[in-house]
Amino acid sequence: MKISKRILRHGSTKIEYTHEIKNVKNINVRVTPEKGLYVSSPPNADIETIEKYLISKLDKIIPALDSIKSSKSGSAQNRRAGGTKTIVLQGKTIEYELTYKKIKNMIISVHITKGIRVSAPLRATQNDVDSFLHKNEEFIINSLNKQKAAAENMPKEKKFVTGEYIYFVGKKLYLEVYRGTKNFIEITDNKMNMFVTEPDNYTLKKAVFEDFLKKECSDYVTSLCRQLYPRFRKKGIAYPNEIRFRKMVSCWGNCRSGKKILTFSTYLIQLPPKCIEAVVCHEFTHFLHQNHSKDFYAQLTEFMPDWKVYDKIMRDMQNEIIFR
Repeated sequence: MKISKRILRHGSTKIEYTHEIKNVKNINVRVTPEKGLYVSSPPNADIETIEKYLISKLDKIIPALDSIKSSKSGSAQNRRAGGTKTIVLQGKTIEYELTYKKIKNMIISVHITKGIRVSAPLRATQNDVDSFLHKNEEFIINSLNKQKAAAENMPKEKKFVTGEYIYFVGKKLYLEVYRGTKNFIEITDNKMNMFVTEPDNYTLKKAVFEDFLKKECSDYVTSLCRQLYPRFRKKGIAYPNEIRFRKMVSCWGNCRSGKKILTFSTYLIQLPPKCIEAVVCHEFTHFLHQNHSKDFYAQLTEFMPDWKVYDKIMRDMQNEIIFR
């Protein structure tokens, strides 16, 4: 049977339709979402006859086509209408953030602060997303439980009030806050004394503390880099062009080997001395190996054989150190 695409023109109306010659007695007209306007006719019916018949049915054809067009538009919008959604998994109402992207497969992530995020292909329907979430509900619930436990163990934000404890070069110091004519911090025995002009001003105390960390970290780590450098020089490593210090919450340090720049987190000064040394060795090793390959760790072990011991201490102390 012969099938062709044709266009019906009538005044300002122009409609595309599919025509198929079949072994039928009469002209048949259908409007479907899949095929649009579809016409089947007997072999002896000419195009003029067929189109006259279609014109006589335009009062029904046009509304049907408009309805399908509207439905498709609505479906497309629904498919791409991301945002905050909810679904019930294992009897719990779970909230997640849905985003449509130009990807082939759905992706799900569970983050301790960002929550559940789902990325879906543009073609995906809400039913597709729901089905995907139900198939992965065990992973989602387990991840949420782990994140909840992790959140409970996260360090409480410091208020910088007398009685709190703060680590400095591995020592747990008792914080004492005083009113002063200047803003500064001093360390005496097992105490950290903070002098501020406004003892009730949290923003001020936080700024004073972070300035203190940056200065102390800069002095300590820069001196340590000079002290340790001879062991790196033997491997042909040039001394860094620049050593920077800034507040970093996701890593202790980083290395830009191309520009010969090392950057260290100001929180580093709160760790024990050997942990700080392990971080410095780690970053210097990146001048030789930019990734974390077997060669990288072999070289790091040569620089500092017991680095794994201090790496574990750092991980254990993260919940005791201020990360905001």
